[in-house]
Amino acid sequence: MFLRLCQTNELVQETSARENAQLYIRRAKRNAKQYSRSRDERCAFLCGNAGIYAVSAAISDLMQKADTLQQDLNNFEQGFEACKPVNFSRYGSDELLVGRGGYLSGMYWLNKTLRPKPFSGEAIIELCESIVQSGRQYSKAKRCSFPLMYQYHSTEYLGAAHGLSGIMHMLLESPWFSTDPNYAIPIPKDYEADVRNTIDAFLALQDREGNFPCDMENATYGNGVNNLVHWCHGAPGAIYLLIKAYIVFKEEKYLVACQRAADLVWHKGLLFKGPGTCHGVAGNGYVSLVMYRLTKNPKYLYRAVQFANFLMRPEFLQYARRPDCPWSLYEGLAGTVCYLIDLLHTETAAFPFMDVF
Repeated sequence: MFLRLCQTNELVQETSARENAQLYIRRAKRNAKQYSRSRDERCAFLCGNAGIYAVSAAISDLMQKADTLQQDLNNFEQGFEACKPVNFSRYGSDELLVGRGGYLSGMYWLNKTLRPKPFSGEAIIELCESIVQSGRQYSKAKRCSFPLMYQYHSTEYLGAAHGLSGIMHMLLESPWFSTDPNYAIPIPKDYEADVRNTIDAFLALQDREGNFPCDMENATYGNGVNNLVHWCHGAPGAIYLLIKAYIVFKEEKYLVACQRAADLVWHKGLLFKGPGTCHGVAGNGYVSLVMYRLTKNPKYLYRAVQFANFLMRPEFLQYARRPDCPWSLYEGLAGTVCYLIDLLHTETAAFPFMDVF
């Protein structure tokens, strides 16, 4: 949050953003040391050490501290070899919060944030190949109807945080699907077929209202009612895969699915679970903000502003739950501040670490 404030001219001085960014990241790195021997922690981006060192690298770069920047990158890179084995974690190796998909998200973000880019396309593809092999192995072992499928703690999740849509999104961000000739790397035809067919099988699960099931058990044996409208589970997180698929494949069906998902979030996305991005108001507001960036349709900007206004409504202030981590990026107010910053700069607005453009 303070890094984002550092990048916002209107607020950088008023919030002492530079001082606070350095203060908080120093504390985080002290805490990270006690977990540095854990392979899973070295790989974990959104909920572990890899994320701490990635954000620290961006802060070090901003502060022009070259030595600290290199140390941060070295520490981040410790996760690369750890998460390259196809099944490095028995709990599930590929999701975003602690798995390989999240580590890829960190690599993409650092490549967008730092110059020169610290990671080659070839290095990124090594992890993408592990993700494809992991999905193939699990799908074959469980006789899944999807070419690629994944589990986290023995559940076949479909959402952005732990499941299929987040993992597929990270593959679409890779050099395999890049239009930049200096970055693109040809994808094997069988890999491309598996990725596209998996995305289309996921798309077929969208219900009449525009939502998606939480997991494959719900998709197969549920009653057809998908009640979770969160970034972590449901349409608010799936929309990033759909937008990226539309950008990459240029097929209208993905845009139509995005519009249906966005309309659902507008009608059912004013949550009382908290203000944050994972399963809160800000996370659902980002759906309208990213749709505005994609389409330039002013109705989406109007909706994005109304989600922000809801945070100040008496009903929300009185009845909203207090998150377990009320100041955090995903549950709490840090993520909310990032959303409000993005309302000031809609041309670059992006859900944290999931920029599809």
